[in-house]
Amino acid sequence: MKTLSENYDIAIVGAGISGLAMAFRIAQSGKKVLLLEANERAGGCLNTLYSDDDFWVEMGAHTFYSSYTNVIGLIQSIGLEADIVAREKLSMKLFTNKHEKIFAPLSKWELLTNVPKLIVSKRDGKTVKEYFSNVLGKKNYNKVFTRMFSAVIVQNADDFSAEYFLKRRKTKSESHPKSFILKKGMSSIANAILAHENIDIAYNKRVSSIEKAVGFSIQTEDGSSYQAKDLAFASSPKEVSNLLNVMNSELADLLSEFPIQNLESMTLILEKDKPGIEPVTFVIPLQGACYSMVTRDVLPDEKYRGFACHFQQDDASNGEQATTMARLLAVDEIPQPVKANHTLPLIKVGHKERLAAIISQAQKTGIYITGNFFNGLSLEDCVERSNEEAKRYLGNH
Repeated sequence: MKTLSENYDIAIVGAGISGLAMAFRIAQSGKKVLLLEANERAGGCLNTLYSDDDFWVEMGAHTFYSSYTNVIGLIQSIGLEADIVAREKLSMKLFTNKHEKIFAPLSKWELLTNVPKLIVSKRDGKTVKEYFSNVLGKKNYNKVFTRMFSAVIVQNADDFSAEYFLKRRKTKSESHPKSFILKKGMSSIANAILAHENIDIAYNKRVSSIEKAVGFSIQTEDGSSYQAKDLAFASSPKEVSNLLNVMNSELADLLSEFPIQNLESMTLILEKDKPGIEPVTFVIPLQGACYSMVTRDVLPDEKYRGFACHFQQDDASNGEQATTMARLLAVDEIPQPVKANHTLPLIKVGHKERLAAIISQAQKTGIYITGNFFNGLSLEDCVERSNEEAKRYLGNH
């Protein structure tokens, strides 16, 4: 067990992918980094469920892409490139009262007459619903795409900024699979980063207050105190807003504008012959409280299959969730799932302007901020922002 130093070069509040990535880049330079994590585990959306038989399934994020060049760089730096495995190509399914092909319910005529609008239609200033109803057809959007897009970001996509949804990336690695996973699951990233000699982590430390003098004094709810020369935040915008209200109320107000989506992920590991559905990448229900069911079928196993169903918190009871999962898996009943809770921000129209103001106020306050409410929700967006802030920090020192 590492002994926590009395004073750190920088303390980072939050040890999800954003905090971990920023901590690693700074630690590489020789700086001493402290991560303060409110929960009993690190990783945030990097949340892998491991069984006693060495089988695993993702309860949060589940896929990397060759366009994720910042993530690939991180994977290479922490020594996990050899663990990269291409995802097996499988189909996606929709679910009404049966499983069907992804485009089966769509009006092909409406698609053909509306898709040409993609050439001239601009995303700026539009919600996902406004933009995609125009280029895919209103009926198609309301019938299928609203649920399909909500499955992608695990929240209702209608009011999400179209500009920050399914972003077109200019970068791409030609030497990596188009989509891939890691042999030991996404949590292996967190484990590798936390093994760095310049990184300490304190679990179950919810920050209650911060005082700024020569450096920063950080108090946690359990009475612990930590000292650091610099301070970074990598947690929910709501949590950051609460902590910064005394230091900069204008910045706190900007951060409080993000609605927070609270999610429940219900995860199962079943014997391979139990589910009544063929191997798929994921299933999207067109009604009900479940956003999607993501599978581990893209990395087949001889004995088991794994599934994670994502729900909006409190939208369905445990019994309703279990019934939904049984229907999606085409089984009569299921064992007790493992539950994981996650939070995501809703990125609204006008985000670019809001973001510029947040960055300006953060720099004025002398702090660093990263997270999934900057460049977007994806793993790549998170690591990209963390690299930017780590570069800024190192440039100041």
